[in-house]
Amino acid sequence: MKFYLEEINRLKKADFEEVFKNVVECCPEISQTVSSMLPFPTFSALLNAFMETLDKMDHITSEQSTIGLNRITNEEKRIILKEQIEAYWEKFNFPFVICVRECKTIDDIIESVRERLSRTPDEEIRVAFEHVKKITSFRISDMVSH
Repeated sequence: MKFYLEEINRLKKADFEEVFKNVVECCPEISQTVSSMLPFPTFSALLNAFMETLDKMDHITSEQSTIGLNRITNEEKRIILKEQIEAYWEKFNFPFVICVRECKTIDDIIESVRERLSRTPDEEIRVAFEHVKKITSFRISDMVSH
C-alpha cells in the first residue's frame, strides 16, 4: 500500500509506528522516534527524519539484506558468496548489509564483499550503516507517494 504524505500526517502515533516499523528491519524504535516528529511538511522532511534518527544511533541494527543465496543458479558463485559472507561475519561480528537494489549482478555483490573485507571494523561499520540508510530510504520511497 502506498500513502500520500497527507495520509501519513493524519496517522495516529501508534498507526504511524505500525506502518513504518520495518523500514529498518527489526528496529521498530526508529519509527517510534520518528512518529514523535509528526507532521512532516514534505516527503524530504519525512525521509530526513528517518536518516537523522539513524545517524543518532550508536550501533548497527540487525538490518541485513537477504540476498537470495537459494536463488543463485551458478553453484560456484553461490559457494564463493557464501564463503565471503562467512568471512565477513567472522571478521566484523555482524551480518553483511548491502543495498541490493544498487547491484546489477551477483558479481557486484561478491565484489562488494571482497572490497569491504579489506576495511577496518570502524570503517566497515560506517559503510554498513550507510547501506542501512539507503535500504531505509528505498523502503520509505516505496511506501509514500512524493
